[in-house]
Amino acid sequence: MVGLAPAFLALTFGLHITMVNLGIGLAWIVPYLKWRADRGEKELEGVARALMRFYAATYGVAGVFGTAFTVFLLSYYPHFLGFAGDITMIPFGLAIMMIVLHFFSISAYWYGWDRWSRKTHYFIGFLLGTSALLIPLGFRAVFAFLNIPAGLGYDLVHHKFYLDVTAALTKNPTYWPLYIKSIVAAFTTTFLVVMGTYAYKYFIAESEEERAAALKTAKMFAKPAAIGLGLMLILGLWYAFSLENVPYKFNNVFASLGWSVGEGKAYYNVSWLFVLKILFYLFQVVAVAYAVPALLKGRLTKTHGKILLYAGVVAIITIAAGEYLNAFSQYPFFVAVWPDILSKQVPLSKLASYGIHIPAQALPTVVNTVNSVVLLDNTPTTHHILQAMGIAKFFPQTSPVNQIAVEGPVVALTVGFLAFLLIAAAYLVFYILLWPSKAKAEQVVEAEEQY
Repeated sequence: MVGLAPAFLALTFGLHITMVNLGIGLAWIVPYLKWRADRGEKELEGVARALMRFYAATYGVAGVFGTAFTVFLLSYYPHFLGFAGDITMIPFGLAIMMIVLHFFSISAYWYGWDRWSRKTHYFIGFLLGTSALLIPLGFRAVFAFLNIPAGLGYDLVHHKFYLDVTAALTKNPTYWPLYIKSIVAAFTTTFLVVMGTYAYKYFIAESEEERAAALKTAKMFAKPAAIGLGLMLILGLWYAFSLENVPYKFNNVFASLGWSVGEGKAYYNVSWLFVLKILFYLFQVVAVAYAVPALLKGRLTKTHGKILLYAGVVAIITIAAGEYLNAFSQYPFFVAVWPDILSKQVPLSKLASYGIHIPAQALPTVVNTVNSVVLLDNTPTTHHILQAMGIAKFFPQTSPVNQIAVEGPVVALTVGFLAFLLIAAAYLVFYILLWPSKAKAEQVVEAEEQY
């Protein structure tokens, strides 16, 4: 059980992050297809344009839900946002600068299509792809900081926090596994989505030219998707091993499955979510193993096309499941390693290896300060975890959530707002994507009536 605030944050973040992951892959796929079209494969021009339009749409959806997430975070946990923003200003700042560059690149790339010289257009495409990789470089540094606050220091003389950025990037054992795994997952998911979409489109295309382009596109991303799925298994294990440095989080995922560290107790068991994610992953593997050989041999059937389409959809759901697993495995703590330190599962002396410099006598002060970054919203689950770990004394403040934001009328408005966003997104998906012929027919009728 979680409180209202974490639940609303999870919903908006899940929708945001899935669109962001598609954007990372499309930021490279679209310029690549355009480059090949310019070199003579003219049938890929239409594919590149279609994916660019889809990319712009997903980026817009990601922006809407990303803004909603940020507003909710500020509304529910203003003290946390102030603390986190102060400490992690540099990685946050890097991500924000790259978001600005990425937005410019999307606009410039689309506007400059067939308007600017190829060299200029290719350069903008390079900025598009590079900025897409650098945005998560900053944000994943923040996520890794929430695993282990590497580089965090406390000046006992001046009573203030500071951050050693070099240590944060080089001494956090969870940072690079998390970042690289995230990037490969984004590309793998996008490959599966593009392959599945065009494998299915092969059967609903309105002309032979469209069918040929669809088949070629699906084939193009078949092997990269298969390779990506193989890499995900390796990178997933890499990240899992890195989390052995955070026993609380690790055991919440794996202890009930027989793999544990430290005392081996799960205080907030999310192993079911891990199992669900594995099932989603296996579905993708089976779908690719079944349909890709037929696709590559040119023996694609409609059943193959549907299965690959479903694999793409499941890949998107798997992204959300993975993000939820990563987040909720440390519930109710924002900084996952703090409960391990407070319960002495991780000795204070161990922190030096992460570039964390907190004098022992300052630990109560540090814990009291980061009290505001604990998801304490008066849920029974939260209080039970604190009592079971024997660390409740460190958290005398039991309601750092902004109480105004969780009052009945405000919650009702929040539900209405989210319902509107979800209905609008569902309408776009089901009406525009699943029934394109109906949409086109109505557009023709409307044009004729205006004429």
